[in-house]
Amino acid sequence: MSMRNQENTGTLRSKINLYFDNALSQEESSTLLEQVSCDTKCSKMFNKEKTFRDYIKNNVKRSSVSPDLIQSIKDSIRVV
Repeated sequence: MSMRNQENTGTLRSKINLYFDNALSQEESSTLLEQVSCDTKCSKMFNKEKTFRDYIKNNVKRSSVSPDLIQSIKDSIRVV
């Protein structure tokens, strides 16, 4: 893979991540979705990231934190 190709892949991967983080403008999102629909390489990267994020969202559960712990942390921050 050429240096230019690696750069383009990195930029594309970054844009896809920004898209899923809702950090792109409406115009940038539209441009990316057009590219996804026209470019098989881009489509594969996009779908791989979507599948990964869906898996994480559906299979990784956050631990719940007690209200007492939250209050204790807030109290500690105020003291400092």
